[in-house]
Amino acid sequence: MPETHGAPASPSKSLRPVSLAGMALFCPAGIGVAGAKGGTPGPVPGFKAQNWIPDRKGIKLMGRGVQLGVAAVREALSQVEGWEKIPPERRALFVGATPQAGDPEDLRPALAAGTLESGEFDLDQFAREGIDLIHPLWLVKGLSNNVLGFASAAHDMQGTNANWCDGEEGGWTAIVEGWDAVAEGRADIAVAGGADALVGAEAIFGGTVCGEGAAMVVWRVAEVEEDGYPRPSRERLPLEIEQLGHLGAASWPIAWVRAQLQRR
Repeated sequence: MPETHGAPASPSKSLRPVSLAGMALFCPAGIGVAGAKGGTPGPVPGFKAQNWIPDRKGIKLMGRGVQLGVAAVREALSQVEGWEKIPPERRALFVGATPQAGDPEDLRPALAAGTLESGEFDLDQFAREGIDLIHPLWLVKGLSNNVLGFASAAHDMQGTNANWCDGEEGGWTAIVEGWDAVAEGRADIAVAGGADALVGAEAIFGGTVCGEGAAMVVWRVAEVEEDGYPRPSRERLPLEIEQLGHLGAASWPIAWVRAQLQRR
């Protein structure tokens, strides 16, 4: 992953102290503290969307990556006492995602039907036998701003928000922008991070082994200067998440949250 950094916060003597109020981790190594070390590529072990998302009908409209992201937002907020008292217009949400055309699993039957015995994909055969097998909600479930939409609605987050659909960099941009929004007074609380589910999409990434996951942090105004948390940096951030496979927009958030958990 590239060693670039988020743009510096606007120079100002009036930046407010920011506290790290909560964190959520879902990755191939596990959920929460269990996911802080080790792991191999693949799905998040034991993840069931209904355990974190009460909206059963909504789950049917979410791809796997969206489910992980929405669950991570809820889990991170559950660690923050009294966040509901913050006015909705002062609640911010920043999310990173990877541009993708829906859930790979929803396309698998159709792609299989269009593949010849030789292993070669045949467009004519796909048109005859495969296209009708595509899940009717394939595209809707995979919209790259779904985490932002579902989570902001669920938690009445009416404040500043943004969604970056540029893969790995999107997740990191979200974390830094969340800190900046609170420090600069644009929000009193900000949930920020990234989510992706790329298991099954290895062919799209040239055969790279893929994983899935999500990580979110909650930034909040610190009551006293001493409780302030420094603006997040990727300097000296361990890159041991490479063993988890390609994680898309969840890569940097997962790496950063794992590092925080390991220091505790």
